[in-house]
Amino acid sequence: MATFIKAVPSTILIFGASGHIGGPLAQFLAREAPATKLRLATSNDSKKAQLQSAFPDAEVVVANYADAASLSAAVAGAEGVFVITPPGLHEEKPMTDLVSALKQAGSATHIIRFLGLFPEFPSSKIPPELGPGSLPVEHRIAQKIFDDSGLPVTYVNCGATFMDNLAIQMRAVLAKKTVIWPEHRVPWMDPRDIAEVVGRLFLSTNAKHIGAFHTMNNGHDLMTFKELSGIMSETFDEPIGYDGSYEAFAGFYGKIMGPQLSQNLWNFFKYEEAHEEVWALNNFVERTIGRKPVTVRQWLLEHKDGLKRGEGDLGWAARG
Repeated sequence: MATFIKAVPSTILIFGASGHIGGPLAQFLAREAPATKLRLATSNDSKKAQLQSAFPDAEVVVANYADAASLSAAVAGAEGVFVITPPGLHEEKPMTDLVSALKQAGSATHIIRFLGLFPEFPSSKIPPELGPGSLPVEHRIAQKIFDDSGLPVTYVNCGATFMDNLAIQMRAVLAKKTVIWPEHRVPWMDPRDIAEVVGRLFLSTNAKHIGAFHTMNNGHDLMTFKELSGIMSETFDEPIGYDGSYEAFAGFYGKIMGPQLSQNLWNFFKYEEAHEEVWALNNFVERTIGRKPVTVRQWLLEHKDGLKRGEGDLGWAARG
């Protein structure tokens, strides 16, 4: 009789450890599994001291997806490896290099790769205007590389938009009392809940997760951005409008992101709108973390004061 048991990694490497998923993942593991050795990787040398201060018992390394030698050094001896990549990365060479490094090291017993894809969606339906560098194209490339590698991989697929992106949408709310965003219906996730899912998968002894493709959402929110404006109105106790027009989006966010990124986002969200029936709420996150995931309304209430003061990192939206 098969037992389907795996060992819990004794050393876990976290790529993107200063990010909005990698950081909470490191916090979760430091709290829930203090005997586990953490190796925290950042591509930004200036963040190394900050990470070391936040996690004094962890090993902090600089690893860049464009530097194969740094990847080899980072994975050496690591049994658990969390892989997350920045937006816009052309994945083929870095993931090929990473897989090569992992095979050479020979220590990994559980790799968790973060993805953001429509599940079971044919690549032939990805419009040409998205193209190389876009998430639907690049994450499929990354998945195939890991599929072909024979390594012990679990895919955690974010079938949702991040709740902390609301800090970006708040820019228009503060300026115009209006949510200005391309209309589409999408599930939602708090990145902290994603981090806990990843952490609990690492700490699980259930080997059935190896090879699995888990699509995550909070099991509650599947809404349009017009519906979001209604929840914001109720949460902030004031009327907040909605404008999903291209003119409003390009006019407002083109100044923040730059015209190219705002156009790319418009194309991406219209692609998501055209295929939004693919999305389905599920209870995977709830079953994995043992509680109800955070809802959009709860997240807004928690961050209400800061959002109204304009706090929150623009992150990728400020890179245009």
